[in-house]
Order: sequence, then C-alpha cells, then structure tokens
Amino acid sequence: MSTVTFYLKKNTGKAEASVMLAYLKNGKRFRYSTKLKVNPKYWLDNKVKSQCEGAEEINSLLNGYVEDIRKIEREALFLKKDYGIEIIKRKFESKNGKLNAENDFFKSYDIFIEQSKPIRTLTTIKTYTTTKNMLLKFQSEKKIQITFESITNEFYEKFVDFLIAKKYLNNTIGKHIKTLKTFLNYSKDHEFTNISTNLKKFKVLQEDIDIVYLTDGELMKIYNLSDLSPALEKVKDCFCFGCFTGLRFSDINQLTHANYHNNYIEFRTEKTKDSLKIPLNDYAREIIVKYKNNSLNKLLPTGISNQKTNDYLKIICEHAELNDVIESVNYSGSKKIITKTTKHQLITTHTARRTFVTLALEKGIRAEVVMAMTGHKSYKTFKKYIKITDTVMHTEMIKAWQKPLLIAV
Repeated sequence: MSTVTFYLKKNTGKAEASVMLAYLKNGKRFRYSTKLKVNPKYWLDNKVKSQCEGAEEINSLLNGYVEDIRKIEREALFLKKDYGIEIIKRKFESKNGKLNAENDFFKSYDIFIEQSKPIRTLTTIKTYTTTKNMLLKFQSEKKIQITFESITNEFYEKFVDFLIAKKYLNNTIGKHIKTLKTFLNYSKDHEFTNISTNLKKFKVLQEDIDIVYLTDGELMKIYNLSDLSPALEKVKDCFCFGCFTGLRFSDINQLTHANYHNNYIEFRTEKTKDSLKIPLNDYAREIIVKYKNNSLNKLLPTGISNQKTNDYLKIICEHAELNDVIESVNYSGSKKIITKTTKHQLITTHTARRTFVTLALEKGIRAEVVMAMTGHKSYKTFKKYIKITDTVMHTEMIKAWQKPLLIAV
C-alpha cells in the first residue's frame, strides 16, 4: 500500500511556501520539491483552494505528479516486479527532469552500493566503491561523460587502456571490469537502464598468481616465537589459529566462546553466511586455552583492523627470519612485470587460509575434506588456494609407482 500526499514547507516568514510531494510505501518515504509556491491561506487538503489565482493549473500539475507515480506502480504490476522505493524515486525524478544522464549513472551506482551493504561484506563494498572512484577518475582525466548509453565496447577498450596506462596489473583491471559488469547487470534488473550492450564482450582479465604460503617449518617458527610485545603476540596467535583451521580473518574476528565446543568450532561465515563445523587440532586448541580467561566474550584476542594486522604480521615474520626472496611474474596488458620481494613482506591475514589448504593437502587430507572444512563449494574456487609442493608431488609419485616389495622364498 502506498500514499502520495502534498504539504507546504515551512515558509520562515515569507508570503509563499514551497509545495512538497511525499511518497510513502512499506514504511519508507521520499520527498520531492514540486518547485510550486502558494500562499498558505489558500492551501487545504493536498490542493490549492479555488480562490487562489491559477488554482486550476496548480492542482492539475499536482495531479500529474500523482499520475506519474501511479504509472510507475502499474508498470511494476505489468512486469510482475516489486519496485522498491529507490527505483520508484529514481524513475519519478528522471521523468520530471531532476536527473540528467550523467548523475543518473552515478546516482544509480550509489543506490547499488547502499542496497548491497546489508548483504555484502565490508571488503566487497570497498571494492564496489573503489571501482566507482576509478570510473570518476577516468571520466575526469579523459574529459568524457559516463552515462548508461556510453557503456559500449569502445568504452570498455578505452577504460582498459586507461587502467593499463596507470600500470595496474591485469588481475586488478579484471576486478574493476567484473565490478562494472555486476553494477550494469544490477541496473538492468532494477530497471535503471535498458542498455543492450553485450556485456559478455567485457572480458575480465585474470591470471594465475603465485600462491604465498608458509611451509610446515616456517609455521612452527612463527608459532614458537617468544619475546614479542603483547600486541604482536596476540596477532601471532590469531594468525596461527587461521593456519591451523583455514578460517578467514573476518571469521576469526567474530568467534565467541559460544562457538567453541572442545573438539570443534561451529559458526556461520561472515562472507558467505554458510554454517561450518571445523574440527580443531592440538595447536588450535592450545591457542584457545591460552586465552580462555579473556575478559571479552570473544574466543580470541582480535579487534584491530585487517590493515594493522597485516602490518604487524610483516614484523612478526621478519622476527621469524622469513627472508627468502620470492620472484613473481605478472602482466599489465601484455607487458611482463617481474618483482622480487622478501617473503616476510608478502605475508597477510589471507596467507593463513592458503597455508592451511596447502599443508592439509601435503599431510594427506583429501581435497574434498579440506573443501568441507574451508566452506568451498566448487573446485574452481578452491584450486586458487592450492600450492602443489615438491613434497606432495614426490609422495604421490611414490604412492602410485612404487616398485612392489619382493619377498625372498
């Protein structure tokens, strides 16, 4: 059920007051200035009294606004769609000239971000916002106007060239294109645009990246580190817990004592909202016991930001003397970019999850069991975390091709 009403904005002593439209649906409201002004003494029950000069024309305009909204509602019924208030507001404002082609695109993008917040992680929202800012930078530097109509194959090529010129790697470029496609598909579904551009031609650049993980020995060196400051000690323990369980930083951050059941932890993941039940090994339990008297309800001493945690991890891994030089090969467009970095500088919270997957497979746990513990539903996604080590290859080769034992008679 919806209502459309008109009211006068407080005139602060002026002879005439602005006429405002208020639309209410399912407890949500938007307001719109009609740009009309009348003397309050001629206003009664959502319309202008007949004594007012031009009353017939004013009331006709107000009725026209109501009919505009009712047409949008009838359109939703005809298409068997449930238009939310943001869609109705946008269509109404567009029809009445408040939006132009340029701000229509970015206004729709803002709606896309706002409506994604309840169902997407903070990291995903940050990704959406980063791509929006990159589009604004592209628009500004190239002195073009981005509209829904301007999103063509030519636009895609120019945007990718722009990102390559900025020396972004192909995987970063691919993330921006993927986000743009997500927004454009959202806009089509929500009737923000009816563009016919074939988005399948918007290729998402993607390359396999070198998986950074800890060896068993490196993990134990970190686990057994001593003489760290209290802050670094807590970060070290939470990181190691991730290495022993495969949990994301965001999931470790939300664990409470209620999630702990001695031999396992049970919780709903922050990113995918899946329910997981993860068995605990001796090392993971030892970390939990270490903080059992934590005054907060949290299972582990988390609380600092992901970025600050990553900064601390680099210090911790430097203490553990993870100083191997790692060479990585990436591409920006077709240009090869080779970088050499000391290993401790590459360690982040996400390294823990990659370490768990790689070491679990190295220790002989079947891939489908590891996937069940990490919550991966498809092997395609899961394999991004796998680093097939020399140890695994050697073990598997011997297992498959070991010469039969000859028993002397």
